[in-house]
Amino acid sequence: MFKINHQNILKGKIGPKNGLDEGALKKFCVNAQSHVGTILKSADKEGYAFLKLPDNAKLIDQIRRFAAGQKKYQWENIIVLGIGGSALGVTAIKETLLGCFHDITHKPRLIVVDNIDPVFVTNAAEHLDMKKTLFIVISKSGGTVEPLALYALAKEKMEKLVGKNWQKHFVFITDPVDGLLRKMATDDKITAFEIPPKVGGRFSVLSAVGLVPASLVALDVTGLLRGAKLMRGYIEKNKGIENPALLLAATQYLMDKEKGKPMTVIMPYCNELFRVADWYRQLLAESIGKNIKTGPTPINALGTTDQHSQVQLWNEGPDNKLVIFLRVLKHATDLKIGHNLPKPMDFLNGKNLSAILDASYVGTSESLVKSGRPNLTIDIPKIDAVTLGALFMLFEFQVALLGLLYGVNAFDQPGVEHGKQITKKLLSSTRVK
Repeated sequence: MFKINHQNILKGKIGPKNGLDEGALKKFCVNAQSHVGTILKSADKEGYAFLKLPDNAKLIDQIRRFAAGQKKYQWENIIVLGIGGSALGVTAIKETLLGCFHDITHKPRLIVVDNIDPVFVTNAAEHLDMKKTLFIVISKSGGTVEPLALYALAKEKMEKLVGKNWQKHFVFITDPVDGLLRKMATDDKITAFEIPPKVGGRFSVLSAVGLVPASLVALDVTGLLRGAKLMRGYIEKNKGIENPALLLAATQYLMDKEKGKPMTVIMPYCNELFRVADWYRQLLAESIGKNIKTGPTPINALGTTDQHSQVQLWNEGPDNKLVIFLRVLKHATDLKIGHNLPKPMDFLNGKNLSAILDASYVGTSESLVKSGRPNLTIDIPKIDAVTLGALFMLFEFQVALLGLLYGVNAFDQPGVEHGKQITKKLLSSTRVK
């Protein structure tokens, strides 16, 4: 599916200080192969249930019926109220498959409101026709502060605008049994989809969390699941260093533990995939950052944009980073420059933008090699729903592997929960109004 070029992490390319010995890397992958089997056999266990999401045909039928029933309302806006894993995956799907300009020219718009900044929320409310808006409220626990606060505002607004029919403007995605959101769905007769209890929020993009919003803007949800299933099968079939999830996890782990590289940059050379890098940042940070000695720090970047903001640091700054490039081999469209540029820039005349973009990637990668800085590249044939679903599964499986390699629970987030508890306690006091 995806080709991973790992030559630029080997000592033959970047030297023994930062480079891995290929024989030792292969041996490490062979020894770690048992972890792949452990994960594949654990799909019924807490956290690992993300593996089963591509097989949920019943959910796809349910979503299709729901989306078909919503067409009569001719919604102009689909607004997702969520945060963290309840928002980043939706944004990644939207930006990858629709692009950042979709909402300017197409309806229904898909808008993710993932913060409670009052100016941000006010702007969204003032510039959209709320009577033509469907809100999707997402919280696995059913009690997350941000989406519940936004829901309260939206409900009040809709009660004033449409009266007793306000419920048709809402759909919930939450735990199938527990939590306040589930109770409110039952009490107010609001349609509610389930997040499987054993699937964590940051692993939930291929559940109703991502698929319901995607279906409402006519995206290929079947393709997303097909890609994830293909990648799962590819991971199951391929062994050792030929296994892409194992190669990525082994590289990240060894670069951290043996080469002093506790930071991982993920840099797509493609605007469509930038929000995937955003999603991956949470996936890695919340899953593996569990003690003072464990957890590569994720950094997201965009090529070529961040060649002009971060590459100086990566080449000559602290020698503590592994760079992972995402390279698209065939773009959906392309543009060719005419012959209007004079010397000394006439070398651009007649070039396609895709060729310039790819040359920029090669230049960045080779400059890092010259500086002895490790980097590897994931070659992606093209951008579509199948590819995106495969990427989601690849990275989720890789992070699950990292949890086993580091010996941490990749599926909890006690550091986040502590902050939530303090926030709720503070807001429950009389000091905050």
